[in-house]
Amino acid sequence: MVVKMIKQLFWGIAIVFGISACYYDKGEELYGKSQCVTTNITYTKDISVSVNQSCVGCHGATAPSAGISLHDYTSVVENVKNGKFVGSVKQDGTASNMPKGGGKWSTCNISKLDAWIQGGYKQ
Repeated sequence: MVVKMIKQLFWGIAIVFGISACYYDKGEELYGKSQCVTTNITYTKDISVSVNQSCVGCHGATAPSAGISLHDYTSVVENVKNGKFVGSVKQDGTASNMPKGGGKWSTCNISKLDAWIQGGYKQ
């Protein structure tokens, strides 16, 4: 009887710890913007990662959605300079919100985009 109670207590504790271990945090929410490095931003190292994850699926080189291609450095710079790209990823109401489906670039990635633009579009 005592052994059975100890086993039940053990499993109860294991389940509680197991459930609490399934908690996911976003680093940006935990540590704030201070973890976001916005110096020496380049297209290849920083911007292309976000563009490839969020944009190229619909705005690739072949049959890009709305005729907007974002498949390489040149096409991204062109679309940044016309103003719509930044408004889209910032979702500030000046252009269609992107990416579609409720996604949004992180505050850090938007800060990197701003730093890249201010830094002169380094490749």
